[in-house]
Amino acid sequence: MAFIEFNLKRGRGIAANFRPTVEQLEERQCLSVTAPTGLQLTALSATQVKATWNDVAGESGYRLFRWNGTQTILVATVAANVKTFTVGQLPANQMQWFTVEAFDASTSARSAWLSVTTPPNPITAPTNLQIGNIGLTQMSLSWTNAVGATGYRIFMWDGTTTQQIGTASRATPAFKVTGLAQGTVYYFYVQAFNNTNIANSAWVNAKTLAQGITPPANFKAQVINANTIGLSWNDVGSETGYRVYRWTGVAGESPVVIATLAANTTGYQAIGLLPGRAYSFYIQAFNATNFANTAWVTVNTPAVAPLQAPGSVAVAVTGTNSVRVSWTEPARATGYNVYIWNGFGWTNIATVSRGTTSVPINGLAAYRTYWFLVQSFTDGFAEVANSGYVFANL
Repeated sequence: MAFIEFNLKRGRGIAANFRPTVEQLEERQCLSVTAPTGLQLTALSATQVKATWNDVAGESGYRLFRWNGTQTILVATVAANVKTFTVGQLPANQMQWFTVEAFDASTSARSAWLSVTTPPNPITAPTNLQIGNIGLTQMSLSWTNAVGATGYRIFMWDGTTTQQIGTASRATPAFKVTGLAQGTVYYFYVQAFNNTNIANSAWVNAKTLAQGITPPANFKAQVINANTIGLSWNDVGSETGYRVYRWTGVAGESPVVIATLAANTTGYQAIGLLPGRAYSFYIQAFNATNFANTAWVTVNTPAVAPLQAPGSVAVAVTGTNSVRVSWTEPARATGYNVYIWNGFGWTNIATVSRGTTSVPINGLAAYRTYWFLVQSFTDGFAEVANSGYVFANL
């Protein structure tokens, strides 16, 4: 760049688009004050520069000038003996030129021009990036504002390419993503930016819902007997299975899952219930990403007489090492357990269903006494009743 010599007159400011030099800007006259020396510039931040210089004798004060690329601008005027000034509101990441001028009542003298480059604006990455409100084709992003950010760019990777899908302002650190495919995993990060810098958040990911699911329709509960309730419903068609929930209605007790069933199942029998009790049920259809519940249905099991123990229990010796235990059936029993005393406790040696009233017991030792009892039970062992003891001598 060529430099142009100017003859400057007192009291007039002349500027052009060129790099300033002391020769171009000093006054052509005998000066009674000397130019300040030791000018130093320190970038305190992206927008602040501190200027310091050596004090001169006989000055009335100092003027600090800045060259903005087009003209010389008076930045500040300070009193005599002041040797520092901090300039603010500067553009970030740019070279800045300064000179300091000592003056008295009639004369002035400037230092050489000196430059310093302001650093880029500082910025931190967005934090706490979260995904919520996940639907079939959309989800929402939110994050904590980054220090120094003036805005945000949102990026998405769909498993193939990464692309910017939108922007957000500092005032609204959130973004809604739409137009996604169902049942697909998407990855996101947010980029904070200002006029000079960027900073990226960590990646997060989430999967859109695979398919909407509706509650099973036509849910019904029907009493089968005092210990069993049958449940039925319509298949929803988009489930991978069903869960059956039961609640006894007792304060302090929570609903429990009593069965998890395969897809396309439309019925279940809840067994092991007590007579004369109220039971509430609901069915939950589910798939990999969603679920839907029916309303509660409450049914009362009928109140009946308590289960009775098997009657007329007897044991007959049928051989050197065998016996047969027999009994009569009580009402409501759905099966029987036959127990033998082993010297320390009772051992179950046979379980039979209703309609069977005797069982053979083999493999016993000769010349010993054996004790037996028979237990009746209902479905799910909701009720049990034990007979008295009988014995046989071999």
